[in-house]
Amino acid sequence: MLKRKELVLEVSTSPVENIKSFRRIAESNEWEITSHEGSRLVDRFAIIMPMAQSARTLGIEVLDGPLRGLEIHTWAETKGSAGAINMAAWTIPGGEGNEEAREIIREWATSLPRCPWKWSFGERSKIGYLLPVFRRSRKAFAKLGLTKWDKQ
Repeated sequence: MLKRKELVLEVSTSPVENIKSFRRIAESNEWEITSHEGSRLVDRFAIIMPMAQSARTLGIEVLDGPLRGLEIHTWAETKGSAGAINMAAWTIPGGEGNEEAREIIREWATSLPRCPWKWSFGERSKIGYLLPVFRRSRKAFAKLGLTKWDKQ
């Protein structure tokens, strides 16, 4: 049985940018892929209680090659009253210990048009400047081995 693990990253890049970057990587490796749209149930906090809400997701799944079953799902979710936080969820075949998949995720992060764990002052102000999202995102990318972002 194939062990699968989902790695969810909070990113500053839009869902469309996330998908385009992964599509370029898949095409350069000549993998067969399929894209899909769907929805995901997310929580939005209204004053004192969470309200369930659905968010539109975009996704790509690798159908062949050494990373068959690797998927990315990405969406924007509004946690508070304003400002969306973009999410990228990776479904990794073989679990989080799959080093080849982690290398592809690192390649994806460096191919994005801007640093995925850094938000502008305006974005942080709109989302909520003191939310733990920003530090949590930086730590998640550091666990992947990305502490410095150099556009190649």
